[in-house]
Amino acid sequence: MNTRETKPQIRNDWITRIPKWLLLSCFWILQAITLYLLQALSYQSQGAVGNDIEESDKFLEILRNGFFGKWPSWEEYSDLLKNSEFAIVIFIAIALLTVAQMIFMLPARKPGLTPGHGRSIRKSIAVAGGAIGFLLLGAIAGIGGFLDEVYEINLESEFINDLPGQSYTAIAIIIGFGWLVATPFLIKFSKPGRKEDVLARLSKKLFIGTIIEVALLIPLDVMLRRKTSCYCWAGTYWALTICGFIGVFALGPAVFLPILSKRRKTWYSGHCGVCGYDMAGMLDAPRCPECGTGWKDSPSKQAIKA
Repeated sequence: MNTRETKPQIRNDWITRIPKWLLLSCFWILQAITLYLLQALSYQSQGAVGNDIEESDKFLEILRNGFFGKWPSWEEYSDLLKNSEFAIVIFIAIALLTVAQMIFMLPARKPGLTPGHGRSIRKSIAVAGGAIGFLLLGAIAGIGGFLDEVYEINLESEFINDLPGQSYTAIAIIIGFGWLVATPFLIKFSKPGRKEDVLARLSKKLFIGTIIEVALLIPLDVMLRRKTSCYCWAGTYWALTICGFIGVFALGPAVFLPILSKRRKTWYSGHCGVCGYDMAGMLDAPRCPECGTGWKDSPSKQAIKA
């Protein structure tokens, strides 16, 4: 009877029993292949946008020929996939994305790693603040491209060209400003708790913010495609590219942090969450004897509260 009851549980819990390194390796390999194929398709489809977009006033035709670009031929697509220069640039970007995901998830590597302190999530908050800075850059680029094409208000000629370093300096200022403003709010938002849960909240908010920005940019993007046929350098194109980058970055932690949290449920029930001291023999103790942190309410306190 017990055997029959445990088999379904083991079968449903298979993902938590797979080694973490194998799960993460498979995910990052699959992520790299998917991003490489999709980026090549996106690059070719945008490069194939023709001049007929200017002459079209039909929304469906804009969606077919402009919003999603034009499907390239298999020969063009395969040639780009084999292009060494394209492969180097894209795989460098994918490697940076993977490293950012690793840094963001570093506090969840092992619970209770440093006695008395635990692993800080400051690096994760700094990375999340940088992601918000990039989202701010994408929003400004999208709005700037729209103003330039529709109302002929060129932000670059009015503001950016006067800066030393011009566009590069402006990009650094925007990302830095977004990071400086967002980081204190992220610190306030990251209330004390299990690091897996804190990081899961951060990645969830980043993903939701990305979706909101994409929803706001798409109408600008469609309007902008009415005005231009050469679209690869348009502000809304790069804005949506940045949103895709940040969305994929947030998606990685969002996939694995709930799994890690489930894996460590048993660990947290028998160890101090701050220093990692084994509390298996003193689960009713009010405090951890190693670091003095409050462990859990004793039976007497629980009775008083009840």
